[in-house]
Amino acid sequence: MIGNEILNAKEAAKKLGISKSYFFKLVKQGMPYHQIGLNSRKYYIISEIIEWLQSN
Repeated sequence: MIGNEILNAKEAAKKLGISKSYFFKLVKQGMPYHQIGLNSRKYYIISEIIEWLQSN
């Protein structure tokens, strides 16, 4: 179940039905993401993204 909610940027953009470039614009505008370390990859929890989109 959790594996289906935690996505990389490409997967999250596809699930939301938006382009990757628009996805990264949303990240710059404050869309939530997670990182384990400063130089590690970002990952996204789709439920948090949907909640953020609905509140903004």
